[in-house]
Amino acid sequence: MKNLLTTKQLRSKYDPDTVLRDIDSSYEKNIEKIKSCIAHRDSPIHNYNIVQQLSLLETDPNEHHSHLVNDLLFTLKDAIYFMGLSKKERLNTTQKMRAYYSGLISNYLERVKVLTQDPELLAPRQLNDPIPKHKGIVMVFDILMFIKKDLESEQRYRRDMPRAGHLTGLQISMGKFFNNLKSNSVSQKDQITIVQNLFNSFGVDWEEGDRDNIKLSLQKPAIEYYNKINKDVQNISGYHYPKSLNDNMITNMIEQTVILKKRIRRF
Repeated sequence: MKNLLTTKQLRSKYDPDTVLRDIDSSYEKNIEKIKSCIAHRDSPIHNYNIVQQLSLLETDPNEHHSHLVNDLLFTLKDAIYFMGLSKKERLNTTQKMRAYYSGLISNYLERVKVLTQDPELLAPRQLNDPIPKHKGIVMVFDILMFIKKDLESEQRYRRDMPRAGHLTGLQISMGKFFNNLKSNSVSQKDQITIVQNLFNSFGVDWEEGDRDNIKLSLQKPAIEYYNKINKDVQNISGYHYPKSLNDNMITNMIEQTVILKKRIRRF
């Protein structure tokens, strides 16, 4: 059995916690700035009266816009961090975090394979002495086989990902933001204007950030990343689950799988 790093050792090697802490710090530091930018009196966001999300008792138009702006703020948590980095820093961060999560998946998968390769685990056979099935181990194997299948799927996903570039962090982190704008009927033109205002406010290091490039190089891939993970998350509930697992166990496994999938596809 080859020497596999623990999760703690992988964290020490790639130091992802520093990036995650910096994201939280950047969000707290800039939340009012980005809120002011989106809600500025000249912002096209004021062209939209988002009443379908509100209680019928709330009739103040300012409240309508406030709800939409607040809804958009959290979707930009990672993006705010990337907006404050240079091209080189954005690329280095994406490459480092991808390497960490790829290493994590590979280690998890190898550990699961080691266990599932021994069908006689805790139930060694003896000649002419059939041993009854160890029901606990059967359940463990069923769970591990499910985990193995999903980890292999994630490994294939990462192999097929486009090569990281200086816009990748923004593309992945802004998918939900663009989706929320679209679901609230914000026009394509106004979506681009809002992003331009954000980029200008944060001095984003991207000279090509004109309207056409924002649409083709940022918005389009961002929506594709967002739709892909949503589709894969929805497919989890359609997996074939062994009869040895009860409904509560299956529900918990689905929840944990969704959490893992969203975390490792964050970069």
